[in-house]
Amino acid sequence: MPLNSKSFPYILIYHNHSTGHRQPLASGCPLRLQSVNWNSSCERGAFTRRDRNVTDNQPNLRPRSGRRGARNASVLIAVFWLMAALGLAVFSTLFIVHADMEVVSGETASFRALQLAETGVAIAANGAVEEFDPILTQYPVGDPQLHQYFRFSENEGFLVRIRSESGWLNPNQALLRGDRELLELLFNHWGMELTDAQEVVSALIDWVDQDEITTAFPDGAEAEWYEEQGIGGGNYPFNRPFYDVEEMRLVKGMDLVEAFRPNWRDAFTVHSEGPLDVNEASAELIAVAAETEVEFVEDFIILRDGADGIPDTEDDAPFQNIEEVLSQIQSPGDRRQVVSQRLTTRGNTVRIESTGIFGDYRRRLVVVIRNRNARPALISREEERIL
Repeated sequence: MPLNSKSFPYILIYHNHSTGHRQPLASGCPLRLQSVNWNSSCERGAFTRRDRNVTDNQPNLRPRSGRRGARNASVLIAVFWLMAALGLAVFSTLFIVHADMEVVSGETASFRALQLAETGVAIAANGAVEEFDPILTQYPVGDPQLHQYFRFSENEGFLVRIRSESGWLNPNQALLRGDRELLELLFNHWGMELTDAQEVVSALIDWVDQDEITTAFPDGAEAEWYEEQGIGGGNYPFNRPFYDVEEMRLVKGMDLVEAFRPNWRDAFTVHSEGPLDVNEASAELIAVAAETEVEFVEDFIILRDGADGIPDTEDDAPFQNIEEVLSQIQSPGDRRQVVSQRLTTRGNTVRIESTGIFGDYRRRLVVVIRNRNARPALISREEERIL
């Protein structure tokens, strides 16, 4: 049942929740209430206001906490982003510092390994030190005399081997001495056809001789051949002895040699006096130089290495007479005069292979010294980082 409309005075009070103060907004104006029939609008909380001025002219009475909360949330998100950026910067800095420390630590350990390798070379360069001397094997360092002069930790040391440099073939000596047959036999032993081996040796001769005449034309190779092939820039051949074994790969036909024997470099040296040391060289090289079978030389090496069968030990039995060696390995009698010029029982140049060890790091030095027992002369020095 509808109610009658009534008018009565009113006072509107505004309550400021942030300060706690109240203040009047309006008073005395007639406020008209009118009942309405119940309908769906009433369910939604709607009502009819006759006097629109009551609310239209008043300030917004909604609380401001929602706007302030949104602003506070934005600030909080910005703080989180800032903290994430700072954390990333700190992490990146720590990562870079750690990487730098690892590099510095590794370089320090590697340098220490090099120092230990140098120590081994210094000891082995003394002519009084034999190949089998225990002082050459110091890992960890246990020699009390060394501890008197140096400080060593438990995870460091050095391993040294003294070898005759004449244990490898010297191509310069064979070519300049006119013994081309030695290299031809070697290449043929590696599987090359004899005619191909002869062609390569002719090119090697043209590389080291000082003339411009092609050896065994057309097998050899002087400047004209290299220019036609567009290699060397007019500088090939060098017309001088090889300064390094690696130079041999520049010569015509050496690519064919490498196809048959990829590790051909391991058979040569340019630092020996020439003849091959029968007390150091491999069975293969001795057999080629002596023009005999490898099986005969292997039996000879068993005698050479002594009862333990290990080279560079105290029970080694080096041979002192070439004729005795040639008889032992059954070198052809009609070739003895030529073969004996290719061999020696001891060279005057040594190769010192010293490996310095510090923890997991290893550095290797290969030093060639001549006249180790008198006035040592440094011929070459190569450095290698193993780890």
